[in-house]
Amino acid sequence: MKVGLIQSIRLPSQSIQIMAGMLTEHGIDPVPLLSEAGLARDILHDPWGTLNGYQELAFQRLFWRATQQIPGIGFLTGLRYSLLAYGPLGLAVLVSRDVTEGLCTFAAMQGLGYALFEYDIVTQDDIAVAFVANDDYVPAGLTEFLHERLLGSALTFFRDMRQAHLPIRLIESRLDRPRGWMGLEDRWQADIVYGAPRSCFHFADGVGALPLPLANPSLAQNYRRLCQNMLDTSPTHAGIVKSVYQLLMQSRGAFPNALEAAQALNVSERSLHRKLAETGTSYRQALDNVRLRRARELLDTTDLPMSEISDRLGFAEMASFSRFFRRVAGVPPSNYRKNGLRIVAASS
Repeated sequence: MKVGLIQSIRLPSQSIQIMAGMLTEHGIDPVPLLSEAGLARDILHDPWGTLNGYQELAFQRLFWRATQQIPGIGFLTGLRYSLLAYGPLGLAVLVSRDVTEGLCTFAAMQGLGYALFEYDIVTQDDIAVAFVANDDYVPAGLTEFLHERLLGSALTFFRDMRQAHLPIRLIESRLDRPRGWMGLEDRWQADIVYGAPRSCFHFADGVGALPLPLANPSLAQNYRRLCQNMLDTSPTHAGIVKSVYQLLMQSRGAFPNALEAAQALNVSERSLHRKLAETGTSYRQALDNVRLRRARELLDTTDLPMSEISDRLGFAEMASFSRFFRRVAGVPPSNYRKNGLRIVAASS
């Protein structure tokens, strides 16, 4: 994900919550840092909270500035990034057929992740042999923190994916660290070469073909579709379309109607409809996209009754929600949930 795009992607708030937790554990109040990054303190307690890429980047810089004197803080923070913390993207990886499919899914949908790296999968005969983190687009001042965090988050990522240790042949890291730093060779059970020109995890022979214990082809397809929908409905467009998506995705409770949205954006309702039409979309389409994303998140990751989901999405009655979901998703919400994965229960 290039720095030029991060302002237009809405990210889950778990990353901020993880870093804030680390600050608190080390006696640092995260609230002033949240404020400086333009974030409200209630994001720490909102499981459905989102933020834009600039806010994420600002908080990462503030976090590193406040903690870089703590030995291994980046690595220790990275250990908190379980696959489930990645939301639907993590679920899509967990239910993939094998290691290669899981990694390719993650790389394809990495715009939904928390890092500024561009991840690439090296394959031989369509089997993954290495996982590379490209830092060409990492902002100045964050390179050390992100490479350090990667050594922790990748360790947890790979273990979560296989529900067991994933054999690694060799790790290359761009960090300048002494051998034995943080006991990483023992943690990874692999040799680590520091001061390398890139950060890369080389898999042992055959690792890419290892099946994943939670593999489920139909669920993997569903979660990949959900992730693609999340990318498609992120406000990656410029101008008024981006503003409308941001307004809708930041809404809590009832969504604004077109008139309310126009007033919030300081344009007339007629101008709003005209400008959206000029980009090939409409207010209803934007609202449908965001509602569908929110509905899928709630159906996939909670056990809330349909009536409560309907209320949260602003429908007057559950029948209206059912008709909406069938129209935009092609199946009734009850059928969608029935085919969903109770992944948290299955992996706990």
